[in-house]
Amino acid sequence: MATDLFSSDGVALWQVRLNASTRFAEAAADWTGSLLLVEGSEDAAESRQTWVRVGGGRCLEARTARPGDAERADFVLTASPHTWGALVAAQTTPARAAMTGRLRLTKGEVFALIPHARAAAELLAAAAVGEPTR
Repeated sequence: MATDLFSSDGVALWQVRLNASTRFAEAAADWTGSLLLVEGSEDAAESRQTWVRVGGGRCLEARTARPGDAERADFVLTASPHTWGALVAAQTTPARAAMTGRLRLTKGEVFALIPHARAAAELLAAAAVGEPTR
């Protein structure tokens, strides 16, 4: 079973895996920014949300979201639980899910995110089953 990107324990494990992943470190070496991942509706009462901050190939912060995080985030990405599962399982890519409308960028500029597509894929891959990648 994949790491639950939207639970406190899952987010903590995901951060450990991210910071152990040389593939993420290489792909995200020049990426500094913050993401709010939303599972379900954009309405906070009907969704689970995770805050992630990356910089210099590291996950600097990962936690369940707090009030105000959406305003602080550089990017807000929203998808259904099924789509997040498919992304983590590498059954689809963030780009493909976005192009088919299953992953929505609700805050931020798509052109600012495109250069980090590989890093975003590695970000999700680190949540997959198994030991941290090296």
